[in-house]
Order: sequence, then structure tokens, then C-alpha cells
Amino acid sequence: MEKNILDLFRGEYLPGSTISIIYDAYSSAWRIPLLLLRHAVERGYFAIVSNYSGPLSLFMRKAGTVGLDVERELENGNLAIIDLFGTRYGSKKPLPNVFYLDNVEPETLNPKIDRIYFTHLREFMEGRPVFRLIHTLDGVSLLLGEESTLRLLNQTLASKSQELPDSVLAQSINRDVVSERFVAWASGVSDYVIVARSWLEENGLKETLYLISAPYEDFEPETYSFRVTKEKGVEKLKIRKMRELNP
Repeated sequence: MEKNILDLFRGEYLPGSTISIIYDAYSSAWRIPLLLLRHAVERGYFAIVSNYSGPLSLFMRKAGTVGLDVERELENGNLAIIDLFGTRYGSKKPLPNVFYLDNVEPETLNPKIDRIYFTHLREFMEGRPVFRLIHTLDGVSLLLGEESTLRLLNQTLASKSQELPDSVLAQSINRDVVSERFVAWASGVSDYVIVARSWLEENGLKETLYLISAPYEDFEPETYSFRVTKEKGVEKLKIRKMRELNP
């Protein structure tokens, strides 16, 4: 029986968790963290996106493929974007709740982002759960280098465990862009680890999804077929256990 992708996550284990979505160059799994973002906003979370991969207009179009109207949620105070790509390359959009830095350097990056969190965004976070998305972790590595990225990730995990202990962090990683060591480290600090593998056949793209890790005692790794449908909302991304396909 097919399920939607959100069925992989148990709500009681989400607060305080880190979710890594790892995929390859041709995979459709880049939509998963964006669907999680939409779902979080719909459930009353205040969402904060750190955008490192491409112009903001590209992120908005990609989010639109899972039904998230980024501009509307920015205007309604449900979403904020810290646009690091736009800061580095000067592609800025004058939108509410979109923030830019004076520069993007690894030595000062986290303190500058923290300043935005706890000045401009404090009133939005009060009394609401927080969902954070790094879009994308491989994008950070291209801007700052892998070593600096891993150090910054460790700092972020440590500081937010104190400042926002119940917040959810999702990070997407294109493993064809970074080293195996980088992927291994990011996976090792994550509660949920989802890995997608895609390949091309004559009749189209095929994908398998592996749930490698989850933070509950009765967890066991599972393998799923994965596909993008024409449906909307949480029904957009469908999975089915492989053992159900091959009893």
C-alpha cells in the first residue's frame, strides 16, 4: 500500500531532531525537505530557511512544486529566509522577512545568523515551534568549503540545542557534489537519515528510498519505492515498502 512521505516521521520524535535527506544528481528527493517545510508552516511552526543554493527566485519556484507559496508565507510572518547565496553573489530581493548579511565568511557567519534569529525573528518564534531548513548543505560546502561547513554545522547543532532545544532542523545534501566523508559526518549527527538512489530506464526515472536511521527504539531500516505524483499537498510524494512489491 502506498503512503505519503510524511508517514516516515513520528510526530512525537520530531521536536529537537535533525533530519538529513541525501540524494543524487537525478533524484526527485530534493522535494522532501521542501514538503516538510510546507507541512511545518501549515501546522503552525515558524520556519527559517538558510538559503545557500541558487537565487531566491529559484528556491521559490522549487518550493512551489510542493504547493508552498513562499512569498505569501513571508508576508504572513510564517516564514523567514536568510539568503546567504544572495549575499555572496549580490542577487537580492526586497521581500519582507528576507535577510542578508554584509558578507559570508566562515569565521563570523554563525554569530551573524544568530543575531538575526534573536533580534529580528524573536517575536515570530515566541510561543511557536520552530522549523529550520538548510537549503542545501552541499551548497554551504561550495560557498565555504567542506571543512568549514562541518565546523559550522557542529557549532549550530551545539548552540541551537541550548537556544532552541525543541526546534526541528532539516538539511538536504546532494551527495554527488560533496565527498563521502562529508556525507558520513552529516549522517552521523542526524536523528533521521533518508537516502535516495535514482536511475534511468527506458520508461523513465526510477527511485528507491532508504530510511537508514530514526530516533525510536523499535526502529528498523526500511527500503521503499519512491515517486512524485500529480497530487497536491502531502500526497505529492508517495512511497511503498519494497517487500510489499515483492512478497
